[in-house]
Amino acid sequence: MHQVSQLVKLFFVTEWRQKFAVQGVIIQMFTSVFLIFLSINFIEIQIWNALFWLMVLFNTMNIIARGFLSETEGKMIYYHSICKPESLILSKIIFNSVVSLFLLLVFLSVYSIVLGFKIKWIIIFIILSGLFTIGLSAVFTLVSAIAQNAGNNYILIPVLGLPLMIPLVMTTIKSSKKMFSHIIVNSVYYDLAALFLLIVMIFYLAVILYKFLWKN
Repeated sequence: MHQVSQLVKLFFVTEWRQKFAVQGVIIQMFTSVFLIFLSINFIEIQIWNALFWLMVLFNTMNIIARGFLSETEGKMIYYHSICKPESLILSKIIFNSVVSLFLLLVFLSVYSIVLGFKIKWIIIFIILSGLFTIGLSAVFTLVSAIAQNAGNNYILIPVLGLPLMIPLVMTTIKSSKKMFSHIIVNSVYYDLAALFLLIVMIFYLAVILYKFLWKN
């Protein structure tokens, strides 16, 4: 865990010096929400929900997909000399998750202020959004590591990420639809537990697969 914490600190220092990617995504968020506001006079809860998850998906993908693809060969050799493969992939996932959660809070605030917050169950919806974002961060971090080993092939990111995203997306959408009513159903909590287990499985899969990528 010491290696993981040190690597996470290193990634934050590096990101702080090069804030262009995060700033670009934030500007994209404001622009997208403003365009939706100008285009739709009255937004129904189903449309509000669909647009929210769609934008969370693309915002997360834009900021996370570059994870390993932005690393030079020299940096990777340096990482090989100072840490284990599981420490590197876990630190990348944790760092990307924290950045994604920060962007989620920014986006949710702007989206709710401009378009209104249509879901009554705020806390549960925020927990669901956070779990979904962490899951996407783990998926795209793993996929970007695979794409880097394939010669920085960007087209592999959506191709490989889609099968891993489908369980996350289906569970999240199904759970969010249950929050439309004024009475929360108990199955929502089972959906949250299922989403958490999916995230644990993705973390475990990332650690196992990255050991083989590390050897290459």
